[in-house]
Amino acid sequence: MTAQPFKTILRDLLQQGHRDEEAFLQGLSEAERTAIGEPEHWSAKDHVAHMTFWHQHLVLKLTAALQHQGLSPDDESVEQSNSLVFEEHQQRPWSEIRAESERVYAELIRLMEQFSEEDLTIPDRFASISGEKPLYAAFLGNCYEHDQEHLVQYYSDRHDLTRAIQIRENCANRIIQNEAWPAWVKGSFLYNLACFYAQLNQLEKAHALLQEALTYNPRLKEKALNDPELVALRGQLA
Repeated sequence: MTAQPFKTILRDLLQQGHRDEEAFLQGLSEAERTAIGEPEHWSAKDHVAHMTFWHQHLVLKLTAALQHQGLSPDDESVEQSNSLVFEEHQQRPWSEIRAESERVYAELIRLMEQFSEEDLTIPDRFASISGEKPLYAAFLGNCYEHDQEHLVQYYSDRHDLTRAIQIRENCANRIIQNEAWPAWVKGSFLYNLACFYAQLNQLEKAHALLQEALTYNPRLKEKALNDPELVALRGQLA
């Protein structure tokens, strides 16, 4: 295991994800940045507004935890929240959405720094945020991997599979190639990468990744047997 503090590793990963978003936005034309999307075909602006909402959602939870306050249950389901966010931000100017995204990201990093190494890594310490998992899992899921998936979705929707695959592979490889991340985390990222390839109907690749994921985390087999994204592989798992 590396002697590098886990908080540093997490911060570096989040910052890399942020650089990926910056590179994505820099590669867009002005028309692409300001385009107004549709519910079934999100624009770049829609994706950024969506990511910012869920970053802010985590900011509120982290703030409450630091202040030892209880958390109110969410009034809407994830699907309802996503629909409301889309409608609320669809017509907003790009400049406002981008500025808010940067502000919330900075706040997220600032709050992360206030948690100790133990806060971030001891399971079940912040169950209201990350359940039985360590707190860092909330940052991995709500920020890093979730954001990467939206960059992938943008390119997939526009039939640029080369870039979509590159982003999805890089997302997982940063976890797999770093010895600091535990086996269950590596298994989770490989599992999600397998689901991605299964949806592309690249079943041989998906099966190999799924087997690797199960090597890291055998508990994922039960999930795989009931996962609608992996229906085509189910006969190979029984």
